[in-house]
Amino acid sequence: MTGSARPRPASAALFLLLGLVLLATARSLGNGFAFDDIPIVAENTQIHTLASPWVYAQQSYWPPDNLGDAYRPWTIWCFAIQWAVGAGAPWMFHLTNLLLVGAVTVAVYWLGLELLPPLGAIVAGALFAVHPVHVEATGNIVGQGEIWMALFTVVAALIYVRARRNDTLGARTRIGLSVLLVLAAASKEQGIVLPGLLLLIEWFAFDRGSRSPKPRAVATTFIVLAVVGVGFLAGRFAVLGDLGGGPPAAGLEGQALFGRIRTMLPIASDWARLLIWPRALSAQYSPPATGSTATLAPGLLGGAVLVGFALLAWVSRRRSSTVSLGIAWTALALLPVSNVPFPTGVLLADRTLFLPSVGIVLAAGALIGHLGHNGRRQWLVAGGFATVIGLGAARSFSRQAVWHDNPTLFAQTIIDQPGGYRGYFILGRELVRRGEPRRAAAMYQRAADLFAGDYRVFEEWGQILRTEHHCEQAIPIFERGVRAYEDGTTVRSRLFECLLALGRTDEAIAVAEAGVARGLTEFKGSIERARKSNPAPR
Repeated sequence: MTGSARPRPASAALFLLLGLVLLATARSLGNGFAFDDIPIVAENTQIHTLASPWVYAQQSYWPPDNLGDAYRPWTIWCFAIQWAVGAGAPWMFHLTNLLLVGAVTVAVYWLGLELLPPLGAIVAGALFAVHPVHVEATGNIVGQGEIWMALFTVVAALIYVRARRNDTLGARTRIGLSVLLVLAAASKEQGIVLPGLLLLIEWFAFDRGSRSPKPRAVATTFIVLAVVGVGFLAGRFAVLGDLGGGPPAAGLEGQALFGRIRTMLPIASDWARLLIWPRALSAQYSPPATGSTATLAPGLLGGAVLVGFALLAWVSRRRSSTVSLGIAWTALALLPVSNVPFPTGVLLADRTLFLPSVGIVLAAGALIGHLGHNGRRQWLVAGGFATVIGLGAARSFSRQAVWHDNPTLFAQTIIDQPGGYRGYFILGRELVRRGEPRRAAAMYQRAADLFAGDYRVFEEWGQILRTEHHCEQAIPIFERGVRAYEDGTTVRSRLFECLLALGRTDEAIAVAEAGVARGLTEFKGSIERARKSNPAPR
């Protein structure tokens, strides 16, 4: 493939792809702030005054009064710019998302032209433009981190392929790739896999003969990228003090590697469904509707899906290496959010599939492009492809409205996944925010009935009763939270305070001592305070 001429982007194809992006995404311009947009953008004073990029490089992504976790300085700086330009209006952020997803779609098409026949490249770009799994990233403002990260990653892949093919893999290219790596990782954590994706391109997109002329240039490039990647992680550690994914999702607390694999294996079938036929979408995927390990069947199905894709990649490696590349790209891009290397805050989310979907559409472009060359099936393939694009665009268009605001989103989440506890949990939080504690308590109770493994449900439910001076009712709820996660500091503290308020000093001391025994040293002072106090019961 070295030095071979590649087709130039066709203007008609670019107009088609951008038109599809508008059709699938432009409705988001009417959306406001929803869900994580509120703490990260609307109420985040860190971005309400524009500062230099270096200021944001020394801060966490989440505000300190929230989680104070994650590290995405590029995304936060861009939010600050958009806040300043648009005077805090949500349309400015949504317009930026729209422009960025158009840029990523074009980049996917250009990358497809390097790896596929022209028809396959158009197929890949069109599928990417209308893919319904992208709606969370495009319709929700904070999804912008996913889009920036994917843009930098795909552009880096495009630069690498062209430099590799034209034998220009020199210092200038390495600097450019290094900058793109830093920007991708500074947009969203998944961007750190960029060197691995380029390594997959090196392996699948170039035959052995094209690898041999200048192996030193290729090796030097990956050594440089490895050093830059380690340097970025060191910078993240210096700011946050960790390299992990923040507080683990419910069901992952305290799980070792094998336990996380067992929890995530059933979700492999959900990944495949959402990437290939995303008809049923949800803003929250949660137990017991998602990731159930109560029976063996979901795990077996997930394992079968993984084995099936691995076999497809193996069988395709000679007939169509781009199919193998696409599957491998998807697998590697999923790794940081798979909860296997380390636990993250979600089991499954549509937004985390934005970058993995690039691999799927490239593989689909290779398959459909191959079928399209068969004269007897051209019209059948064209008709099927047009139908899929139409369905994808219609689904994306209708789904954008779900992210209009919190009331719309939370109501739809319960409709989308009535068997998942998270929909009721987040609605409970919203009702607390609106000053409706009784309705909130009902939502927390419904969430707890569905899934008793998330201590935060009991922590927040019990706090409603505690603030209304009903500690006698809150204590058993807090106790359920402590049983769900014995290292939960806040829920244990609230249980301690309620016991103390009711004069049950010995029980309060026992709760605090159990916390100290688990390494929660902040309870040492609480023990002494409890021994000195004798509050009157409420």
